[in-house]
Amino acid sequence: MRLSKIGTAAGALFAATALSTVASSTAQADGFYLSTFTGLAIQNDQNNTSGNQSLNVSLDNGFVIGGAVGYKLPVSNFRVELELAYRENDITAGQLISDPTAAFSGDNSSLGAFANVLYDFDGLPLLTPYIGVGLGVGGVESDVVRTAAVNDLRFGGPTRTEFLYQGIAGVTIPINDTFDLFAEGQYYAAPGVDFDLIDTALNTTSTFNSSYEVIQLQAGLRFKF
Repeated sequence: MRLSKIGTAAGALFAATALSTVASSTAQADGFYLSTFTGLAIQNDQNNTSGNQSLNVSLDNGFVIGGAVGYKLPVSNFRVELELAYRENDITAGQLISDPTAAFSGDNSSLGAFANVLYDFDGLPLLTPYIGVGLGVGGVESDVVRTAAVNDLRFGGPTRTEFLYQGIAGVTIPINDTFDLFAEGQYYAAPGVDFDLIDTALNTTSTFNSSYEVIQLQAGLRFKF
């Protein structure tokens, strides 16, 4: 009976120690880290308008690739990051209200630099959920042409430098004291961007109100040092 009680107590102590070790391993140590990621970029269809004229553009799923340098604050669940990432989507279709039969091709892209603030949630044994927000600046570009014998109609114009913002939600999966895996979703937006519709045959340019919004599903590796 005594041996049974000792064995039960030892087993409980071992289980508690193991759970404590696993739980503590999910919390990222304070200090600097580098991360790299890639994934899927899903850009919302663009409705570009100028007065009574409009150009609706549909896009394929594209890609995103990027990286960040970050710092986990001491005695805190907060992290801060500087992030740089590029995303690109191909045009699948376009419809100009004044010429509904016209076909379009090309791509949209953006290179953005962000300052992110993230918060890690403790408590789960094998992963750490987190959320975050970011503010930044970057180039936004639309490179669209009317597909015809002569590509006389172009949409986009020069690369626009825009204010950017993003929302972030993800999970960290610890590997060891040096490396973490992570998977996350981001909502990336450049509100109120303008693009030009350039008719090279008539030598005219019209400015269209537009937007640039991308949902990113990405995964990456984080190196802690």
